[in-house]
Amino acid sequence: MFHTLPGKWRLPVAALGVSLLLSLPSWAATAPTRLPPHSVYGTAPPVTLLVYSLAPDLLAGWNFPLNKMAGLGMSTNSEYLLPATRNLPVLGGWDPGDKPELERVLAIHPKLALLWAPYLDNARLRSELQRIDVPTLAVNLKSLNDYPAAYRLLGDKLGQGARGELLATDFQNILNRLRQLRSSIPEARRQTVYYAEGVDGLMTDTANSPHTEVIRAAGGDNVFTGKATALKGMERVSMGQVLGWNPDVILVQDPVFYRRVYGLPAWQGLKAVKDHRVYLVPRQPFNWMDRPPSFMQGLGALWLAHVLYPQQSKIHLNQEIQDFFKTFLQKNVTKAQARSMWQP
Repeated sequence: MFHTLPGKWRLPVAALGVSLLLSLPSWAATAPTRLPPHSVYGTAPPVTLLVYSLAPDLLAGWNFPLNKMAGLGMSTNSEYLLPATRNLPVLGGWDPGDKPELERVLAIHPKLALLWAPYLDNARLRSELQRIDVPTLAVNLKSLNDYPAAYRLLGDKLGQGARGELLATDFQNILNRLRQLRSSIPEARRQTVYYAEGVDGLMTDTANSPHTEVIRAAGGDNVFTGKATALKGMERVSMGQVLGWNPDVILVQDPVFYRRVYGLPAWQGLKAVKDHRVYLVPRQPFNWMDRPPSFMQGLGALWLAHVLYPQQSKIHLNQEIQDFFKTFLQKNVTKAQARSMWQP
């Protein structure tokens, strides 16, 4: 689901059932306790990044090397990461087709492992972690609407109640504003959007995919309504299909394709290209769209709402970025830095 390496994140769509079974130590089941540093292991990037935003000092490690973040749809620039987290160990994850670095996990012996429900929460994973005496907690992050509850849950379990409530409240405010915007846009005036992925722009994700939730949240109309074949997404489409859809806006995941698209003859007839409404998905410090899906999708939805409906949304994007970074990433950014993130 998170990157384009072969064999990753391929789960049958029919297998995506909700499962919230817990295996908690006594401290997590009763009163919240402040855990020691680097003691919480996220078994998949969405929950790893959730911990990063809530309590970065508790994060045990990354699921991937930070110097390979560009291949995961993120930035290679660590400027916006907290310095103490830049050199954390790479612990891998339990994503399909991959394995965790068990020796490293054992060496750290985290006090808690977080599972990404409903997608990567299963009995086998829980059993493997229990065999090495690591308690587990499944966190439901099926949609953006789940983030406020997830922040409150983790805030309570990790002794971070006040910060958990702060992030939950702020995220809910974002969701409320987006809901109000969507209700103000008549169906006939919804902007159509094509999400161009891959080096040739001819891979995309269906309208009901978790990869395209930012489009839905921002009030866009995804032109690709085909059936998803796997959780990873990135369905292959043809140039003829894209020409037939003729979207109002094109979102681009790959920076190389973004630099080329305006010069490609096959794309010149598209409305979005002719109107100069092709946008590179921001990726500082993590992708705002997906790969991996994370709390950054809240900011991504505000960005896209501003792109699609600049007058109706009344979003002052640079200020939104500054506020989001200060609250969720604990980083102060200037207006110039904020602008550079979405105006490459």
